[in-house]
Amino acid sequence: MANSDFLPQHHQQRQQILHIISAAEARSHQRMVEMNQQILTNLGRIVGALQDDGEPTRQEASDAG
Repeated sequence: MANSDFLPQHHQQRQQILHIISAAEARSHQRMVEMNQQILTNLGRIVGALQDDGEPTRQEASDAG
């Protein structure tokens, strides 16, 4: 099973983290916002890397054409 199989779960977790951040901001819980912003950043990196793995690089695409 490829790591990209988990993309839907990562997207779902991202939505949950966005909800947590929004609720924490509404309650002025800055530390909770900061902690979850870091999680959101990490999820963005994971999702970006997994999505990039599924696409050919520019060199591969030009070699194929």
